[in-house]
Amino acid sequence: MRNDRLANWLHLSGSYPDRHLGREVPYQVTHTPQGLGMMYIAGVLSGLLGIGSGVFKVLAMDTIMRLPLKVSTTTSNFMIGVTAAASAGIYFSRGDIPPLIAAPVALGVLAGAFAGSHLLARLSNKTLRLIFLPIMAIIAVQMVLRGFGLTI
Repeated sequence: MRNDRLANWLHLSGSYPDRHLGREVPYQVTHTPQGLGMMYIAGVLSGLLGIGSGVFKVLAMDTIMRLPLKVSTTTSNFMIGVTAAASAGIYFSRGDIPPLIAAPVALGVLAGAFAGSHLLARLSNKTLRLIFLPIMAIIAVQMVLRGFGLTI
């Protein structure tokens, strides 16, 4: 697999260290324009439905752009963190975020992200996919049920 022209221009290829394999794993990026289109759709769905778009971003990077799942999940997590940090300041300044609720939630998320990043480095891509796919299925079922006005 080789980079497409846009991926070359944006220098999107790279490598990541894989402790499970014990080596540096190089990767290429394909179908960048289609991936960009899917990211746009993910953003629209996120804004329209009030859902997190991280799952859609991971799908776009993994299935369309052919990035390794470890790269897709960490990139999605970074993008979510940046957008959440930008909007959190606005919500906090308007008084929409109660600090006594936000502080423990933020600490829990931070602890979970720290543990997840250490676990991610030790898992194989196959194991990560076996964990991720059932979660995706559950999210899809929940979205369909909510669309029909049913809740779990």
